Amino acid sequence: MSLLPSVTRLSFAALLTFAPLQPGALAAWVNDPDGHRNLTLPDAAGDAQLVVPKACRAKPCSLVIVSHGRGGLASAGIQHAPFDTLLDAIDTQGFVLLLSSDGGPSTWGNTAALSSIQRSYKAALPHFQHDGRVYTLGVSMSALPATLTAYRRTLGIPIKAVALVAGRVNLQDAVRSSVSRGKSITAAYGSAPLITSDPVNYFRHFVGRRTPLIVVVSPQDTVVSSAKNGGRLAHLARSAGASVEVVQVSGQHLTHGYVNAEIGRQIGAFFLQHR
Repeated sequence: MSLLPSVTRLSFAALLTFAPLQPGALAAWVNDPDGHRNLTLPDAAGDAQLVVPKACRAKPCSLVIVSHGRGGLASAGIQHAPFDTLLDAIDTQGFVLLLSSDGGPSTWGNTAALSSIQRSYKAALPHFQHDGRVYTLGVSMSALPATLTAYRRTLGIPIKAVALVAGRVNLQDAVRSSVSRGKSITAAYGSAPLITSDPVNYFRHFVGRRTPLIVVVSPQDTVVSSAKNGGRLAHLARSAGASVEVVQVSGQHLTHGYVNAEIGRQIGAFFLQHR
């Protein structure tokens, strides 16, 4: 699996001007050239970033919680321009973004990841006008926390819809897929059971399994098999009565076919359909 950096909208100039905030430090808004306002939300397990587009400064907007890929951090800054383009195409449709640290770089949807999302969500609410709607977006490994936040309803509210891009949602398959990946998952979970954090193999037990779902998959992806992951989850969700959309792209894992403005536009449009 690629070690994917997280994406924020802080410009490189802003990153040079403002030192990283320590947990508990006073946060300050930073404006970027695109008109977004960015706020660091300090947390001992990894800072989150709140991104408020210009359109959401004067009116209530929905919130999209964005989790990062394996090896990433929400506070890492802009390191992958295509992801910034994808997120731009979502927030311009009227969404505030919460870029989660997921409790660390490689947490695989474990308790620490879900708790981190809970804390950053609560920390974000006082800083923008929220219309009460929450969506989740997961990329590769982070499809796990994005899906589990909805399926377990760990925020105490139903998630309106989930979007997965090259999402890994089959933990059983992930453990078997490579020695290093298996060790990473074992390190994340320790003695905790994997099965209850496995969206595919524990699907029928989840209270939020009818959450609307959009998955972006590629048949050429040899890193995350769509048939065992996003495609399989889409089949299970549709069978359970959920509204499901499958977007098939071409190319290897998280190449341009996956991450571009058109995919962001489709994700935002799906979210708007499920309000």
